[in-house]
Amino acid sequence: MHLQTVPSGNKTTLPHRPDIFNGGAIIDENGKEVPITEEMLQKAFKRLEKAWVLPRKK
Repeated sequence: MHLQTVPSGNKTTLPHRPDIFNGGAIIDENGKEVPITEEMLQKAFKRLEKAWVLPRKK
């Protein structure tokens, strides 16, 4: 892994590099490590939004 030093006060966005794994993964039913993708996260968030219910007031 290569670290990049950024002078304080400067905000820099590094270019997206899909060829470099930098995130989380899940282990599938066959024991294979599968990187978690943006698409997987978006689908999960949509399912959570649909399932969310406003709590009842006591």
